[in-house]
Amino acid sequence: MPSAEEILRQLQGVCQEGRTFSPFIRLVFLALVAIFIWKRKLYPAYLAAFVALVVTGAAMISISFREYPNLFNFAVLFPVGLLWGREALILPPRPKISLIRLAAASALGLVAFFYPHFTDSVWGAVFFAPVGLAPCPTLMAAVAAIILTKRSYSLYAGVPTWVAALFYGLVGVFYLGVRADWVLVVAAPVSACLYFLSPAEAPPSRTKRSKRRR
Repeated sequence: MPSAEEILRQLQGVCQEGRTFSPFIRLVFLALVAIFIWKRKLYPAYLAAFVALVVTGAAMISISFREYPNLFNFAVLFPVGLLWGREALILPPRPKISLIRLAAASALGLVAFFYPHFTDSVWGAVFFAPVGLAPCPTLMAAVAAIILTKRSYSLYAGVPTWVAALFYGLVGVFYLGVRADWVLVVAAPVSACLYFLSPAEAPPSRTKRSKRRR
């Protein structure tokens, strides 16, 4: 396993080289929030598509630069991103919005979108925090989506996301010394517990699915 210094240098390089991707991710997310507010509904399929975008994007970026290739990150994140894409395509059911879940997911999402590591200033964290670039903030966004949507998503996406989130969080805290990753270490098991304690969401009927596709 590479040294902590080598991994941090590699991640720093990836975040610097791919930082133009961050504002795009923020614009997509703001558009998604605007749709939810305008419609006054939560669309888990759209949210799953967004998570698929950032997780798959982080996987692709991890091998996009010759100086900073990381095949391990690609091997872990790319399948997780594909599974989230599957969730978007099967049109998961829409849960009722819980204020407690909304607050918890929003807090975790804010940490992901203003992840303080690998940025050199406050403005850098606001505009260029590495969600969609580095594994930990990217997986924070995925875990936040699960917390928000109760049991709308299947375990095909949930279990790999929790395992990857806990693994990267523990490595970040205890091997790389990144304190912000404590959030991921706590959020992953909490998300799993909340998932199994929530009642199962009824799948949308064929009639509703056909109407959505129209």
